[in-house]
Amino acid sequence: MPVQPSINLRPFQEMDTAFFTGLATDERVTRFVGDGRPWAPQAIQDRLRAALQQEPVEQSGAVRWFIAVEAEEAVGLVVSTRCDEGVEVGYWVPPEHWGRGVARAMVDLAVSTVPEIYGQVRLIAHVDPAHAVSARVLTRRGFELEASQGGLDRYVLVQTQ
Repeated sequence: MPVQPSINLRPFQEMDTAFFTGLATDERVTRFVGDGRPWAPQAIQDRLRAALQQEPVEQSGAVRWFIAVEAEEAVGLVVSTRCDEGVEVGYWVPPEHWGRGVARAMVDLAVSTVPEIYGQVRLIAHVDPAHAVSARVLTRRGFELEASQGGLDRYVLVQTQ
């Protein structure tokens, strides 16, 4: 197993728009996101607007995005969204960083960072059942499969206290 890269999370900023647009328009990245196709410009703009708006974290639908940075280079995106069940987290990694442990590091950081932002909340992740690598990243970090619905598997972080 490769050594986990040294990654930090920082809040998403307007200057990260091009990085996100690159992820959202790369069919390899979006294969397991939404309808599995690259995002249209309007969808990208809508999501960017929501990410930069910074709604109060207590509000349903509030989002916070984070850029995963390694040696001052963006290597991934962590997204978090308040929903009725808790806070949903997701992560996107550009193909040039696949297989290096970037997703593992990002999930580890999300598990500690998201509760700092939203308070003690239930962490949830939705995964396409065909995306075995993502499911493995989550389960190795303490998430368990809770249910399958709408074509996605829902994982929840099991708190060990």
